[in-house]
Amino acid sequence: MQKMQRSVKAITEQQEKDESSGSHINVTRGCQGYLRHLATEKTVRYPSYWRCVRKGTADTKPSVRRVQLDVQSSTYKEIETLVQKTWAADKVGEGRDAAGLTHHGIVVKKIWSVENPVLYRKYDAKRKEICLSAADDRCPSVKGLLGETDILTHDHGM
Repeated sequence: MQKMQRSVKAITEQQEKDESSGSHINVTRGCQGYLRHLATEKTVRYPSYWRCVRKGTADTKPSVRRVQLDVQSSTYKEIETLVQKTWAADKVGEGRDAAGLTHHGIVVKKIWSVENPVLYRKYDAKRKEICLSAADDRCPSVKGLLGETDILTHDHGM
């Protein structure tokens, strides 16, 4: 009997967890419901890969930590690929501070992840503020995005 009760309790807890997940809310309540959910979360969701998060000390230790990424990690490889794709050899030597430079490539030697819980909490608070504004349709309109007639292009009047 106790085994059955534990099983039922586990199932109901999982269902409650699933129903309060962001993806479930996004599907059932739409974008505004999802944004409101993000804006009203009580806890800060730090990046799961931070060591202080895995140790459970993100909210108790205010210190900043630098962690060197492993060259073989997928994160390192993704960042390295991003750097290589955004490198523009034709831009080297432009500008006063780059006069005379003739580099033809870039090499990534080290990548550091900076874990700063205090700064992340400030970011999280601002993100929640923006999500709440967006959920309440209080975002300022951007001129030119409402209709094609507002945008002047070569084909539309310039």
